[in-house]
Amino acid sequence: MAVDYFSLLTKAVAGKDAATRDQVYREASSLIARSQLPREAAASHTAALEDAVRRIEDEIAAEEASAAAAISETLSTGRNWKPYAIGAFAVAAVIALAAVAYVFVAAKGPAIVAANVKSSSPKAQGGRQDVVVTDLKPGVDGGSSGEVLPFALQRQVVFYRTTVVPGSIVVDRENRFLYLIDSSTSARRYGIGVAQECLKGGTLSRVMNKLEWPDWRSAGANTKEADALLAAAGRPGSPLGARALLLDKPGLLIHGTNSPKTIGHLVASGCIRLVNDDVEDLYRRVSVETRVVFAS
Repeated sequence: MAVDYFSLLTKAVAGKDAATRDQVYREASSLIARSQLPREAAASHTAALEDAVRRIEDEIAAEEASAAAAISETLSTGRNWKPYAIGAFAVAAVIALAAVAYVFVAAKGPAIVAANVKSSSPKAQGGRQDVVVTDLKPGVDGGSSGEVLPFALQRQVVFYRTTVVPGSIVVDRENRFLYLIDSSTSARRYGIGVAQECLKGGTLSRVMNKLEWPDWRSAGANTKEADALLAAAGRPGSPLGARALLLDKPGLLIHGTNSPKTIGHLVASGCIRLVNDDVEDLYRRVSVETRVVFAS
């Protein structure tokens, strides 16, 4: 997956001094090292990161040299430099005020976000405005890739601070994300769809079994509908997708889907669903007895 390190780091180090910039660069490099990417992919990301750092530092050095040259020219020509000094002082004051505001917002940010979430919570608005998204019919293959999804719902390594043991799975049903924990500060994140029956329940579980192209017979389906579901199993078009992780509670499972566009939404069937490419990736990375935590 291509990452625009130049844009990300440019925003992260804007207005920072050299020591702080160096800390940001080292943290980014450390995150790549802990991402458990294949060696070639990790090397590619590291090279891209180093190239972005060089470009950013070159631009900063050029800007500083240009500013110094302008000041030197003003002083050497004997022109009245007081207006320039006053202007520079004003700019410095604005930057200082912006820095103070940034620190204030960073410190208060979680509280502000929490307040906004609270004001739009189910209690405040009479329930989350979720609409159950219709699945494709059994046997219809809607695709296996997450490329049709918004970027946030696509599989990616993210910063994620947690005390959950690495190797565990965390399911955030409300925000529609599943995290495979890499370390105390990073995780592999997948977008999910959640069935109504799986919105509530316990907080701790574990993987009891792993299935490839699982069969599924709907509990409420008539014989004709059930036969259609079973006929679709074992190939693209299966409502349960390419892989399934069965948990230790009846009806609780993590599985694929033949309807990628339902990811991020409330769905009518199954439980916790991922696109097939993602559930196959997760399937390869976890084993039986893997711990599963359902976040509130």
